[in-house]
Amino acid sequence: MKKVTTLAAKIAKKTAENALRRDANQTTCSIIFQPKAPAGLNRFKKENA
Repeated sequence: MKKVTTLAAKIAKKTAENALRRDANQTTCSIIFQPKAPAGLNRFKKENA
C-alpha cells in the first residue's frame, strides 16, 4: 500500500510541476510579447470619432 501511495505522490508532484512550468512560461510570454496594434485600427477608437 505504501508503494502505491508513494507512486501516486510522485505522479501528483510531477503533474503539478509541469502545470506550474507551463503557466509560468505562458505568463512570461504574454508579458514580454505585447504586439502593437495596426495603424488602421485607429479609426475605430472612440477618441478619434
